[in-house]
Amino acid sequence: METTGSIKLIIESKLENVPLIGGAVRGIASALSLDDVSGYHLELCVVEAVTNVTKHAYTLEAGNSVELNILLFPDRITFQVCDRGKSLDPAKVRLLRFDPQKRETLPESGMGLFIMHALMDEVYYETESGLNILTMSKYLRR
Repeated sequence: METTGSIKLIIESKLENVPLIGGAVRGIASALSLDDVSGYHLELCVVEAVTNVTKHAYTLEAGNSVELNILLFPDRITFQVCDRGKSLDPAKVRLLRFDPQKRETLPESGMGLFIMHALMDEVYYETESGLNILTMSKYLRR
């Protein structure tokens, strides 16, 4: 299916730049007339992904590019977070074990991918010629 529009944002890999991405996603969600909760979910997932790139792929080293491609389709919005840092090793991603009814069992970190998979309709990760691409899609219910 062909896109109806696209936006590309590039920030330097500094944690203080991550809120800029969050604000952009919030604005796009508003422009698409998404409800506040859906908009917040999109913002949370994208901010988490960009934060993970900055912390883990670039180990908090400034001067690297984090690219966000936002693709609009008639039925969904897709976010691609791209970097050339250290690749995610799926074998090292630990499974979360906690009781959602007991707050004290929630882990203090490592929830990012869990949140993305819980809130987005599609999430996948790939590395192509040194470019890491995390793709997340949310279907629009209108």
